[in-house]
Amino acid sequence: MECCLAKGELIRLDGGKRGLLLNCVIGTLWITFGDGADYLVSAGKRFEIPAGQVAVVEALASTELRLGETMTATARLHRPLTGFVAC
Repeated sequence: MECCLAKGELIRLDGGKRGLLLNCVIGTLWITFGDGADYLVSAGKRFEIPAGQVAVVEALASTELRLGETMTATARLHRPLTGFVAC
């Protein structure tokens, strides 16, 4: 699923039973969820919202993002998630 957010727009995303993979195509996103940290995700980077967690996402600029299911545990061993920074 693709989604566009205007600067300052907020959305709530649920990791569901399997987790949710967020790919930032354009712009920069601020993400926070139950781990107590804040994350910035910029264009070309991705972020996984873990299963059972709910995240609040804010667009720091006009943003385009894609949402999908997370990779399988086996795929994670070969392709770790990268590209997010804890603030």
